[in-house]
Amino acid sequence: MSNNQTLGYDGIKKMLNTLRNLNESVSSNKRSLNEDIEQNQLPAEDGNEQKPTDFSVVNDVQIKFHSPDKADQTLTDEEKTGLGQLIDNFRSQVSEIADFEEGFNIYPESIRLDGKMGDTGMSFVLIGGNERGAYVNADMLELTAENVLIFDKLQKFQHGYEDVVNEMIVNRKNN
Repeated sequence: MSNNQTLGYDGIKKMLNTLRNLNESVSSNKRSLNEDIEQNQLPAEDGNEQKPTDFSVVNDVQIKFHSPDKADQTLTDEEKTGLGQLIDNFRSQVSEIADFEEGFNIYPESIRLDGKMGDTGMSFVLIGGNERGAYVNADMLELTAENVLIFDKLQKFQHGYEDVVNEMIVNRKNN
């Protein structure tokens, strides 16, 4: 008896969209994954996509806003404090030598935190809101006790991350 599930068109399309979103920081202008879509469903190539229009910096981490609404392109003092505490907590709970290269990306329906883990070559993405989860990208990373501990710490941190950013998403929608 086989436990394999056959993914339908919608399942594969959702998976490809998730992979595209995760890879956007690596190749922002390249379409590395393609599927057969009607031409009218393709995103506009004329620059009408949601590009970051404004940014802030909190605890040396860049925060980019992806919203056409000017009101969504600023942070309240409470949001700055929350994001600053997230960064401090990440450094104390997961890794002090993490590099938040991409930083935070704030979208109307989700908030992403992209970064790298020091010398391991492992990059990570934490997402709250739509497509939530902790994602890791590592090319031939040796499976050591230390690296397994980092994965465990990332997973535990994800829950606290989601609590803070989900509250931010709800507050931003209500304002």
